[in-house]
Amino acid sequence: MHKLLEQYFGTIRKFLPSEQKTSAVGLDIGTGECKLIELTKSESAYELVNWAIEPIKNGDANAAIKQVLSCLTVPCKSLYSSVFGKGTLIRYIDMPQMSIDDLKSSFDIEADKYFPFAQDQIYTDCYILDVKQKEKMMSVMAAAAKKELVDRRVKLLNDAGMPAEFIGLNPIALANVLNVLGLGDEEPKETKEDLTIALLDMGESVSSLTILVNKLPRFTRDIFVGGQDFTKSISNGLGISFQDAEKLKCDPQNQLEKVISACDTAIMNMTQELRLSMDYFATEKNHEIDLLLLTGGASMLQGIAEGFEKTLEVKVKKWDPVGALKVAPEASPEEMGNKSLKLGVALGLALYQYD
Repeated sequence: MHKLLEQYFGTIRKFLPSEQKTSAVGLDIGTGECKLIELTKSESAYELVNWAIEPIKNGDANAAIKQVLSCLTVPCKSLYSSVFGKGTLIRYIDMPQMSIDDLKSSFDIEADKYFPFAQDQIYTDCYILDVKQKEKMMSVMAAAAKKELVDRRVKLLNDAGMPAEFIGLNPIALANVLNVLGLGDEEPKETKEDLTIALLDMGESVSSLTILVNKLPRFTRDIFVGGQDFTKSISNGLGISFQDAEKLKCDPQNQLEKVISACDTAIMNMTQELRLSMDYFATEKNHEIDLLLLTGGASMLQGIAEGFEKTLEVKVKKWDPVGALKVAPEASPEEMGNKSLKLGVALGLALYQYD
């Protein structure tokens, strides 16, 4: 009887549609571009199966979102996206030990203690970074975002026909890449105790600095200098149109010296903000920065890493966030090139499905 049932169900299964493989999708909607990462995972290996970058033309983010979503190779059940900049805030707090449920309940009631926003105007979330058993304390990362900012993002995705599973914050998504995948090719051969890394995501309108100790975030702040400031500086300094300045910024060819010189004030402003933050962290947390990693679209500017390294007197490298991934041939790794510097937030969002 048992064998007969096995044969029966075996025959039936042949006519049932096989379960479709699904992918994890992270969508980073920036100021000037939409960036998408599509991942799959088998055992402990993550594979990049697709990526897309689409400019937002005339402020029409909806069209750009639909275009990148049309590139998906595998059906997507869940989409992860994020918000950033003004209206968002991340705090790092030491608190008495408690369960995560009690912690979340506490923040629901006392959020105004930690964030300069009216409690009824924000969404909050929190995460326990680590527990200090001897002191009966724990380190907590708490995040807040204005409801209007999140609600607009949810509506935008709904209008594009892809409801979001999750809306996070850009800096946390980017830190998630380091936490899950490590540094890839930049991973130190000898592990240093309390390795302290500053991660600068250089966007178009705002850059975000996150300092991590042993791959866990401990400090985050926004610096309101980005790629648009570099482009404006080139346009004004060289007397050319904004469009021509953007092209020259991306491909300076034999005019690199002029481009860097034109960007001098914007770079100096960013350097000053970086120095203030890094000095504050060294004083308050007793951790000197071992390495500054640059990523994001504005980090593609040639000479920027060398300039920061000379001025800040710290080791600086550009960080390719997809460097630790297996890349499928159909993802066209050759075409990606240094565009991978733009994909960190989208990658961190996609990884949430497997966290």
